[in-house]
Amino acid sequence: MSNWYQAHGGVRTHWKFVVTPAGIALTYWSNGLYYTHKAPGVVLFLCGLALMGIGRRPWQRIAENWQTPKRIRHWLGTTFESPAWISCWGYLKLTVWGVIAFRAALYPLNQWDRIVADPHQLIDYFKNAQLMLVFCFVFPFFTRWIAPKDDLLERLEGRLWRAMISRTLANFNGACGLALLLYALLSMLSLGYAKVLPALALTIGVATVVATHKMWARFRKLCTQAHKDIQALIRTLEKPPSEDGEYEFTVLEAWDLVERDLRTRVDTGYGFGTRLAPKAVIAALDEKLVAVSKGAPGGEEARDQALDVLKAIRDVCEGRIDAVA
Repeated sequence: MSNWYQAHGGVRTHWKFVVTPAGIALTYWSNGLYYTHKAPGVVLFLCGLALMGIGRRPWQRIAENWQTPKRIRHWLGTTFESPAWISCWGYLKLTVWGVIAFRAALYPLNQWDRIVADPHQLIDYFKNAQLMLVFCFVFPFFTRWIAPKDDLLERLEGRLWRAMISRTLANFNGACGLALLLYALLSMLSLGYAKVLPALALTIGVATVVATHKMWARFRKLCTQAHKDIQALIRTLEKPPSEDGEYEFTVLEAWDLVERDLRTRVDTGYGFGTRLAPKAVIAALDEKLVAVSKGAPGGEEARDQALDVLKAIRDVCEGRIDAVA
């Protein structure tokens, strides 16, 4: 083979390594061009991203042979997947949640002070009302996201407390945001409507207190019902199995009641919210109790494990029993 063909083959092989740097340069150029020529800047930015995606594979093949990135990835995986780090990360998330919850409890109260001091900043109040309404919908989902994923039974009580507190703060912010939004809208029509603010705040405040009281009463009622059904299932499991097939039916029937309680949302009566027990705990209990009812091998061990889980959930519910809720 001639030298020309060898050089030509090398160029054909290595030109792809230029694509990614060219994409980075094009993207950097588009960033400066965007302020003066918006449309060309956007087009160049998208072209730069496309070039970086096209030229990624040759660089990735080279990077696979580098030992230093492998060692770094291994160290990061070993460090951030260790139990100590997972525990610290969980406590950090809970601390952030506590700070946000504390600020959320004070934020609506600060708005009323601002209205009394300067009632004519309607645009700012309109934005603050929107912020409180967004918080009303987002904060409960954020609470479920930051919930620790390990030691589910040990953390069950804290998980329920956070769910109820977050929903209470969400309802409070939502009611205050609605009142502030109505105040801003009515005041934009006529400043005379600002006189209805005390009556409006009182009405929405009473509605919020009633809704919050009903939510906590529903929570106590659910814990009472779950405690009753779990206690019945525990007594059924502690009985010796019978040979007439009645034991299997009794266990599964009692488990149906308990499973229904565990799947119920503690903070809402709808399809969203926090369940009384996490999905993983419910699935593990279902597997163990089905094995117990069918007399499968290892059923005695599964029964003991199921009893431990049921007793832990029962103890959490026991502190919230309210027979007249």
